[in-house]
Amino acid sequence: MLNISKKIFTGWDSTKQKELLPEAEVIPGGSTAPEKKRVEKLKTKHTDVKEHDNIPLPGFTLYDQNRKNWGSADITWLVIDPRGFLVRISSENLNDILKVTGITEGLIQEKCVWAREDAKAQLTLIPVSSKLYEEATNNTEILEDKVSISDVNIGDTVLLQNKLHGTYLGVLSLYGTLQQSSAGPYAIQSFLRRQVVEIEPGKFHCQTNVKILKVIKKADKISTREESAKYINEAIATGNSLFTAGTNFSHGYFGSHGVVKYVSTRAVTDVGLRAEEITEYEATQIFHDSQSLSETGVLLLENSKGEKSIVDQGYLWYSGTQASITSFGVLEIESITENKINLTESAKNHSYFARTDAARHSLDKFTKFYKIVKSVKNETYI
Repeated sequence: MLNISKKIFTGWDSTKQKELLPEAEVIPGGSTAPEKKRVEKLKTKHTDVKEHDNIPLPGFTLYDQNRKNWGSADITWLVIDPRGFLVRISSENLNDILKVTGITEGLIQEKCVWAREDAKAQLTLIPVSSKLYEEATNNTEILEDKVSISDVNIGDTVLLQNKLHGTYLGVLSLYGTLQQSSAGPYAIQSFLRRQVVEIEPGKFHCQTNVKILKVIKKADKISTREESAKYINEAIATGNSLFTAGTNFSHGYFGSHGVVKYVSTRAVTDVGLRAEEITEYEATQIFHDSQSLSETGVLLLENSKGEKSIVDQGYLWYSGTQASITSFGVLEIESITENKINLTESAKNHSYFARTDAARHSLDKFTKFYKIVKSVKNETYI
C-alpha cells in the first residue's frame, strides 16, 4: 500500500563526496521498532545524518545517469532534491514521472514527494499531479487512522493493508498434511496462531498479522473462535477451500504442501499420529480422496509378512504417472511414533527421481489397511 511518511532521513559521508552535492541514502522515518532501527543503522553508517519533513516540494531536477557501482546491473538516475543532496531513482520511476509531467532542462515541472510501499525502506519520487499521489495520500490517511485489533470482532467486514477485504474470523491454528523434512521422518505441517480473513466463500487469507486498516461493517452477531473453527472446517469438508498468505486466489494448491485440512482454537506444536485399522473398501475411498492433492501419509498398508508402508501419492508430481489402486508407489516405514512416521533407511534414500518401482503395487495384495488419524488434543482429522 503506497503511502507517504511524515519524515525522511538522509545520510552521507562528507569525506567521500564525489559530486558538488552529496549523494544521500534516504529512508522513511516512523514510530515502529523496525523504522527506528533503520534510522539508528543510518547513523552508524554515515557521518552526516539529517531529518526532513516529507512534504511536496518544487525543484526536483535530473542531474546525471550512471551506475551506482561498477558492477551494478541497471543504470539509475541521480536527482537533485531541492534540500541540497542527490538521490538515485530507477528508470521505471523516471518513466512514471514522465507519464504525468514534463521535464524542462532537467527540472521536473511538478512538485514531488517521496513515497513508499507499506513500511519498506525504498522510496519512490511521485509528482503531486499523478494518480499515485492521490492514492498515497488516501492510503496515508487510512494508515494514520488504523484500527486496533482489540476493536475488531469476529464477523466484522475488514479492509486489509494489502487491499483485500473480507470477514475477520479471529486467531486460529491451521493444521495440514504430513510432510517430509529433507530425508527425515514425516510430520504434520502446522501454522499456529494465524489471523484468518475469509475473502470469498471458501477462500481464506491467513497471516500472523493480517494488518487490518479499518472495519468496513460491524458484525450483526459477534461469533466465537469455536464457531469460526467449526465454520471453516465445514468449508474444508466441501473440498473447495483455499488458504494463502498471499493475495492471489485464482489458483489452487500445488500438491499437498501448504494445504490446510483442519482448523482449531488449540495451538499444538506436535500433532499426534495413530494408525486406525479400516476395511479394504474404506482404504479404496481414502486412496481416491488423497489423489487430488497427491497427499502422502493418509493411508498405511500391511502385507502378509507384517511389513508396513505408506502410499506414496507424492510420486505423481515428479513422475507424471497416474496412479490407481492397482498401480501405485509405497514408502516402507520403520515405525509410527507419537507424532512422526519414520521411514526405513532404504525409503529415506529413495528420492522421487529414483523410484523406479513406484507403480508396482496393488491394493488387493495387502492384508491389512489403516487410516492415519491426526490428533490436535482431543480433536481429530484424517
